[in-house]
Amino acid sequence: MPINLHLLRLFAAVAEYQSFSRAAGALYISQPAVSKAVRELERQTGATLLDRSRSPLALTEAGEILYRHAQQIFRTEHAAEIALAHLRDLEQGRLAIGASTTIGAYLLPPILGAFHRRYPKIQLFLDIGHTRDIIERLQSSPLDIALVEGPVEADGLEVTPWREDELVVIAASDSPLGRAHAPSLKRILAAPFVHRESGSGTRQIIDEALRAKGITLPVTLEAADTETVKHLVSAGLGLGMVSAAAIAQELELGRLIVLDAPELRVRRWLSRVQAPIRPVSSALQAFLALLDAEV
Repeated sequence: MPINLHLLRLFAAVAEYQSFSRAAGALYISQPAVSKAVRELERQTGATLLDRSRSPLALTEAGEILYRHAQQIFRTEHAAEIALAHLRDLEQGRLAIGASTTIGAYLLPPILGAFHRRYPKIQLFLDIGHTRDIIERLQSSPLDIALVEGPVEADGLEVTPWREDELVVIAASDSPLGRAHAPSLKRILAAPFVHRESGSGTRQIIDEALRAKGITLPVTLEAADTETVKHLVSAGLGLGMVSAAAIAQELELGRLIVLDAPELRVRRWLSRVQAPIRPVSSALQAFLALLDAEV
């Protein structure tokens, strides 16, 4: 028969205080209730736990063994309570975030910095990849949340719009097109383009949005990430389309310019994705609150 932890707790109090009455007073229950509990524990274990002929009460050999184990059990119980309290109060824990490349490289760093300053004891893990790869990892690995820029095509996930983003046409600062106040669409489409590679969320959004307008961009070069696109465009190898959030520094330094091309501007919603079957930790709740505040 499994040991009843309530009875064990009362026995441990008697062993500690070496008295039924003192144990009862410490536990705010009656002395007969404590005596009855210890007798029941002795019946369940089949062992005499206390030498009642001595004053103060003494433990038998079986009582000594059980008391040592009881101390270990209740120390573990207390440690568990402290650990859970730390998690609840964000004194410890881990938050695993998946993000598609543009979000992970340009939008999340300041948010994660703010989170870390507020909750320095939470261990952060950031996994960056293509939208479809991040979604697969959310489904198959312990990612707590995903923030993606491409469309999500997966059952059993909760997809919530997070914030709007704009994709703009960029050119090198010394590009002839940049010197025109508003270059025509025909001139823009005649220029070479540097694209994100097939499979990226950004590329998929651009292709689908422009196809709906009857526009197909020429593809001269493909790059694996937005940083490479920016470097290639800055070097004069063509135009590009990237998130406006990704070029703040280059615009400030005068390395890139944004072309006034309203026909090619694409707006998209960035999404927050969670697996509803996964428990929401206190760390994730705090992160979600920060995401909402940043919008």
